[in-house]
Amino acid sequence: MATYQKRGKYWQYSISRSKLGLQRLTKGGFTTKSEAQAEAMEIESKIKKGFSVDPLKQEFADYFMDWASTYKKGDVNDITYENYLQTHKSIEEYFPGVLVSEITQSMYQRALNKYAENHAKLTTKGFNTRIRASIQHLLDEGKIQKDFTKRAVVKGNGNEKAEKDKFVDYEDYQKLVNYFKDKLDPHFASPTILYIISITGMRASEVYGLQWEDIDFDNQVIHFYQTWNYRVKAGGFKKPKTEAGVRDIIINNETCKILQEFHVQQKELFKDESVTPPHDFICYHPQKGIVSLTSVQDTLNIALKKLDISTPLTIHGLRHTHASVLLYKGIDIMTVSKRLGHASVAITQQTYIHIIKELENRDNNKIKEILNEL
Repeated sequence: MATYQKRGKYWQYSISRSKLGLQRLTKGGFTTKSEAQAEAMEIESKIKKGFSVDPLKQEFADYFMDWASTYKKGDVNDITYENYLQTHKSIEEYFPGVLVSEITQSMYQRALNKYAENHAKLTTKGFNTRIRASIQHLLDEGKIQKDFTKRAVVKGNGNEKAEKDKFVDYEDYQKLVNYFKDKLDPHFASPTILYIISITGMRASEVYGLQWEDIDFDNQVIHFYQTWNYRVKAGGFKKPKTEAGVRDIIINNETCKILQEFHVQQKELFKDESVTPPHDFICYHPQKGIVSLTSVQDTLNIALKKLDISTPLTIHGLRHTHASVLLYKGIDIMTVSKRLGHASVAITQQTYIHIIKELENRDNNKIKEILNEL
């Protein structure tokens, strides 16, 4: 039978297993006695059923690093894996020397709150998500008794970019599309990158990797299957982050004509200047080759200033704007999700939750109008 004792601010339980010839189980760190009782009762129940409930004698930071190395390294790209390495460093900071088996829900929440003091809510959410994923194997194998991340409240320090800064409205979106279309010139690469993002909603890395053979002009579709690693000097093609990233993106007849004309001009320029790109890239500077993301953002900033658009839009915000316009125009969220290459429609719903709420309000008003006609 379990006994309970308060040590300082926190409670601990102790379960005797002398009849089984095993050591006593003790665990502390519970904010209330009821928390300790709830876990102790669950463990006693498992002991009666013959389950092994011995705690994992491994520091949390070491366990997470082992898990990330085993299950994530090689499965995710290098940039994503860096997030796991950063999470490991944060675990060392916020759970110094703490064993996995010692962590309770209240202890985890306190650490999560402390982490949130110096990080935006979205960053804190990612931190929590990676930790939660890492302990699922322990739960499945019975090495820990409770999911200490369950019902965790994710906070942040309020430094998230304002929603209004992520998008521009439809009128400004039209201005930007036409601006980049008029600026298409094979002597430059940035306007081409921004034009393609604005009409397809593709990620910058995806547009960087586009080649002319990827566009099926007859069927008005872009067949996308690889990205370009612009973050490193050597570059190189990479597979999309998820299977959903491999997709067909519909474009219209006007876009096809514009890009075909641009292709002809680019061929002539490269021939005249004896330029031979390493691949048949659509977006390639005749002198600089693959342009930096900073150059592309600078071009976007110039466009915003010339068009008198006050929103500090980013390149990724242009992708968000494309998706937002489609949703506002009544395109089904599943279709938008596939077009963006999201791993699931749930990601799309979370990203554009504010738009979905606006559309819901609009639809509710339409429902009232229909009922009023009865």
